[in-house]
Amino acid sequence: MRVKLKDSYLEGGIVLRYRAFILSFIACLLFGVVPTDAARSPLPAYEPIHRIDTTNKVVALTFDDGPDPKYTPIILEVLHRNKVPATFFVLGSQVDKYPKIMHWIKKAGHEIGNHGYHHGDLNKLTEQEIYEEIKLGEKSILRSTGVLAQYYRPPGGVLTHDVMNAVQSCGYDIIHWSVDPRDWSLARTASHIAKSVKNDVAPGDIILFHDGGLNQRETIAALQELITDLRRQGYRFVTVSQLLDVKGSKRDANKK
Repeated sequence: MRVKLKDSYLEGGIVLRYRAFILSFIACLLFGVVPTDAARSPLPAYEPIHRIDTTNKVVALTFDDGPDPKYTPIILEVLHRNKVPATFFVLGSQVDKYPKIMHWIKKAGHEIGNHGYHHGDLNKLTEQEIYEEIKLGEKSILRSTGVLAQYYRPPGGVLTHDVMNAVQSCGYDIIHWSVDPRDWSLARTASHIAKSVKNDVAPGDIILFHDGGLNQRETIAALQELITDLRRQGYRFVTVSQLLDVKGSKRDANKK
């Protein structure tokens, strides 16, 4: 499923806040006064990264919500067998429970991203609470692997004003996605997952999977088929960092 911009990037009233800020700014210019609401800080200057604009047939596989003691090791084995690098956006609470699996992820050469500490609803948290969630996740990753993650993916893909400000304060780039096969759904079979990705994928995409959750057996079953099929089409697999460094590409914060 190729995610539409309105499904995630404009969540949390970002558009309304942006319009309010513009109107306040115009009022300042016209009347030389600062309305009460104008004291609110503008939106962060940067945008989440959903994909890159490139003609090179490269894609990044990403996995959320792990490490999981049952599914992550199997996914690591599939990736190792096929010599495919990936980026794992891990939860600090899971990292603290399964540091050995984190060691395996790092040793295999995969990239590690921050997914926060818990998988709570960021819409219900204040900016300070979101900041603390990110920093707790950061500390867990650093403690277990010695890695200081560069990228953050908000649970649920929530992109409110408070999330954007908190992430910017923590110094991360936000990594979203452009292809979502909804593999977390118990109603999705391996066939559905594989077909969804193959129908939607394009050069420069960031593909969302999960290695943590209630049941990721269908994800695992679809993974080998996808790797084989995409390679047959001429695709190359890279980490998020490698994707952003692809020669001749342009970061594209807008989904297709």
